[in-house]
Amino acid sequence: MKKHNKESVITVGLDLFKTIGYCNTGTEEILKKSDYPRSSFYYHFKSKEKFAEHVLEYYGTNSAKFYKSILEDKKIKSPLKRFELFATLMADMANKNNFKSECLIQKFSVECAGNNESLREVTQKQLSKLLQIFVNCIEEGKNIGEIKTDLESMEIATFLHAQLYGGFLLARLQKNAIVMKNSMTYALKAIKA
Repeated sequence: MKKHNKESVITVGLDLFKTIGYCNTGTEEILKKSDYPRSSFYYHFKSKEKFAEHVLEYYGTNSAKFYKSILEDKKIKSPLKRFELFATLMADMANKNNFKSECLIQKFSVECAGNNESLREVTQKQLSKLLQIFVNCIEEGKNIGEIKTDLESMEIATFLHAQLYGGFLLARLQKNAIVMKNSMTYALKAIKA
């Protein structure tokens, strides 16, 4: 008997949600593309909504690892330089993917947050994890006198993340990664001590 892997069906769901969205993805499509048995799907996840929560948690955990690999990299002494590198890597990834595969948190925020409280809460939880990584880097920058201290670190983190997301949307419309990089460059100048 073939053993089915929960992570494999989650990665299939992640790909489908990122490319065609939550509402446009049916359970049948998830099952077909993952070759995951219907009975196992409903046993493990109960519903498409609960499955989406697992996908968001998986995405948030992996995104946090990526964020930390750059924003907590002590080989780069300057927290501002880490943010610059992060912005460049994000813009380059978006450009490489022709701006088609966007952040799942962003996707769910737009598509589901206004009409599904459960998915909004899970999406917010994942965003909060990522913002905390920004906060840690900002605190480090404040402690060494590199980042302004007149604003709360979470306010700065939220501002930077909003610039990143907004920059992505504009870059996507214009099909130009420079727009995204510039958005973050100006934001980093604004918080520099």
